[in-house]
Amino acid sequence: MVTKKGRLLDHKDRLGKFAAADGGTLFLDEVGELSLTLQSKLLRVLQSGEVQAVGADHIHIVDVRVVAATNRDLKEEVRRGKFRADLYHRLSVYPLFVPPLIERLDDIPLLVGFFLEQLRGTLNAKQVVMDRQALSRLMHYDWPGNVRELEHCVSRAALKAKHQQWQANIIEIHDIDIAPKHHQQTQQIERLTTQEKTPPVAMKFAVELLQKDLIVNAMERHGFNWSAAARELEMDRANLVRLAKRLGLDVKKQMS
Repeated sequence: MVTKKGRLLDHKDRLGKFAAADGGTLFLDEVGELSLTLQSKLLRVLQSGEVQAVGADHIHIVDVRVVAATNRDLKEEVRRGKFRADLYHRLSVYPLFVPPLIERLDDIPLLVGFFLEQLRGTLNAKQVVMDRQALSRLMHYDWPGNVRELEHCVSRAALKAKHQQWQANIIEIHDIDIAPKHHQQTQQIERLTTQEKTPPVAMKFAVELLQKDLIVNAMERHGFNWSAAARELEMDRANLVRLAKRLGLDVKKQMS
């Protein structure tokens, strides 16, 4: 390892993650995948703030804020003996639960826009956009792999679009290699897109139109019963009501 000044460092000079983050914040991803041995070492650092580099004789005291993430149910892992209970309680000072992507569909256009901006640089393209049909297809999938699966799907679609088109990098529905979850949703996509190839529109506008249509139709089918409509749309009832309010639907009138 070489420093900015060009000095060659040996292994004794290298800082560990906690030492490097001293006085700041350290993000530990996939903490649920740690072995019991590493869990024990992590617990020691969290309890005492003491770290000792491999081969070092002295102990270094650090002050680090730790943010940990996992896709596992750590309570269940504790019950199965796969995760230390004391470490679980040490980490669970202020737990935050991120709902699966299927319960926050309005995040999809924001995430897609972010991924497309990254792909623009990767593909060396001036612009990469997604048309309305393709976006509708993404809104009708249950995303068992959540954000990572969405990212990979958008990446594959962008590569297909670049390969098939000479100048414009427009992702169309045939570039999306996932299928809607229900046949009824396929019919809704066809009804919402009247032309075989719809010109690109603002993602936020297209998504809001689609969401309004889905909510109103579901409510009408279930006699304006929010709970039944939420079950059909595979959403939490409270999240559905909040989404309807944000979209400008008259929630009070529908609930009366």
